[in-house]
Amino acid sequence: MAPAPGTLAVPPGALVRLAATRQRTPDIDLLQAALHSRRLVLLKALLAKVERAGLAADARVAFDRDWGLLERAESPAPAAARRLLDYPAVGGWVVDALNAPGADGLAAALHPLGGIAVGTALRTGARLDTVLPTADGRLVLPGIGVHDARTPRVRIRCGPRGTLLTPVGHPARSVLLRPDGRGAGAGWHSLAVLPGSTGRLDDLGTGHAPAVDVTRRPDRAVWLTRWRAAVSLLKAADPWRAAEVTRLVRSVVPMAPVDKGAEGASSGTLRAAPWAVHTALPDTARRFAEVLVHELAHSKLAVLADLVALHHADGAAVHRVAWRADPRPLDGVLQGTYAHLALADLWSRVADRPGAAPAARRAARTRREEYRAQVADALPVLLGSHQLTEQGQRFVVSMKQHLTSLGQVPNSPYALSDSLSGDGDVR
Repeated sequence: MAPAPGTLAVPPGALVRLAATRQRTPDIDLLQAALHSRRLVLLKALLAKVERAGLAADARVAFDRDWGLLERAESPAPAAARRLLDYPAVGGWVVDALNAPGADGLAAALHPLGGIAVGTALRTGARLDTVLPTADGRLVLPGIGVHDARTPRVRIRCGPRGTLLTPVGHPARSVLLRPDGRGAGAGWHSLAVLPGSTGRLDDLGTGHAPAVDVTRRPDRAVWLTRWRAAVSLLKAADPWRAAEVTRLVRSVVPMAPVDKGAEGASSGTLRAAPWAVHTALPDTARRFAEVLVHELAHSKLAVLADLVALHHADGAAVHRVAWRADPRPLDGVLQGTYAHLALADLWSRVADRPGAAPAARRAARTRREEYRAQVADALPVLLGSHQLTEQGQRFVVSMKQHLTSLGQVPNSPYALSDSLSGDGDVR
């Protein structure tokens, strides 16, 4: 596997632009490089953990087989392999494996590695010929799809023209996959492409989402229609933000709805899986657009935080914020403030767009003021915490400057409203 890149530095200008939530292409390229570097470091850490773990002989043989498959799968086209390895669910799997308790727990957590290797080979055209075990009869290829093989093992033959999956003992259920991930054969289910992007609707229980409702498959057509409508709204109101969403969102992972009055959030971001939006189905296209912008901001800040330390808080101190009933650690305050600044920026653009009807303009200004008030309430908490690093101070000051550029925040106190963000901080 290719070595991780060297240390990446964040230019001051990039930090300022990221703080304003409207970065340039080189800034995103920097975040993408940082994400890949982090992913390689975690994979190397996993290899080191396996070396120390004292796995049972059969588990070690299986790991060595799958790790070797991944190395061979990557070699013909490292750039294509990188996109698969950087898929959000892969990051979630690596962190789960690193946190697995004991040798038996680690052995169980290592099972997805074979599917990751096969998915990588499909993207790179590498030649592989192997047999892999399934999990409850299913072979999962992250970011691609699921083969319901209904057998304990599947024979896999990969090459430049695609991949053949053959359930051992049941050749009639063979599946032929094209390099683009589309397949034909009994039991194969591809992830759907999110229209207008290269992202996927990860609705098959493969998207590393503990809250996903795996007992009832989401209505794919409804999700794709609402995604398309949300992106269309963004394109009409803020084309730059729409382009950011369609470029960066790698997966939308359906979650089970949260009952009213129950604890929990209707959407969220996993720190180990940036660029994935985990969400219950938003009830409107407008709400979906807000969720996409909100959770994408969490992903950007999560990746940035792996690149540069913004604070040195240990989580012991907690703070009150306007958008949550429960007190938040400083990192949660920073995450929430940043996500709500992105929403204030979005609604400011909507309010100022040419040709907007007066009623639509008034509604957008109301939303903008609600989010601006939340950000204005939290900024003094961050700046007065004495826990920001020098770069963190610069980042938060830049956030404050961007808020000011959106207009003066009203002096009236902000009342927590159910109509505003019900989204969770990054976890």
